[in-house]
Parts: sequence; structure tokens; C-alpha cells
Amino acid sequence: MSSTASAFLAGLTVLLVSACGSDGAASEAGDVAAGFSQAVGSQDGARACALLSPKIATSLAEEASQTCADAVLNQDLPAPSGLERVERQGRSAFVVTATDTMFLSEFPDGWKVIGAGCTEQGSAPYDCAVSGG
Repeated sequence: MSSTASAFLAGLTVLLVSACGSDGAASEAGDVAAGFSQAVGSQDGARACALLSPKIATSLAEEASQTCADAVLNQDLPAPSGLERVERQGRSAFVVTATDTMFLSEFPDGWKVIGAGCTEQGSAPYDCAVSGG
């Protein structure tokens, strides 16, 4: 991606998150979600795992009998895309991109992804490629 396209995408992300409210925490949650998607898209499993909640990172590694960095890259996660909506309720956030729906939670050290690669299932809970608590 060219630097001009990257700058445009970054500016668009800020604009879209800002449009969802002036809540700084919502903006931070959106940044983490975008960072997670970009890390997966660039095959940077270590960075992606750093943005997962500790419980999910551990669970993902144990279930796959691999390091988290390898396991997260083997999940069925969509390609990164621009943020469309960030909704924050207390210490939880719901992030929608053009290709993904993610759930985040606020931890003492910042926002962490607790669900990614999620698809709506009607009245049932979302089905997520990566999930936990």
C-alpha cells in the first residue's frame, strides 16, 4: 500500500471513529481493533496476540497446541478494512469494519480484543473465529 493510501486510510479511520462520538475510549477501542486487523493482515502474529485479552491468547495457544502468534494467524479472520462503527458501553466496545465485527473489553493496561471474525447469527449470539473472555 502506498504511503498516500495509508495516510488516507488512517485519516478515514480517525474520522469514522470520531463520527461515532467524541468518547476517547471508543476511539482507543477502535484503534486497537484496527491494529489487531492490520497485524493479522500483515502476518504479525506476535502483535496480534498482544492485542488479545490474556485469557484468549492463552486459550488460543492451548487449543491449537501452538504459540498464540502461530495460532492466531491460522484462524479464519477477514482481511483488514476501514472502521465503520465503534460503540462503547462501559468497559465493553463493539467495533464494526467493512469485513469484520469485533468485541473488545477494557483491561487495566488498555483495550483488548475478546472476539474477532464475528458474524451475526440472528437471535443467537455472534459466532466468532476468535473468542473468549
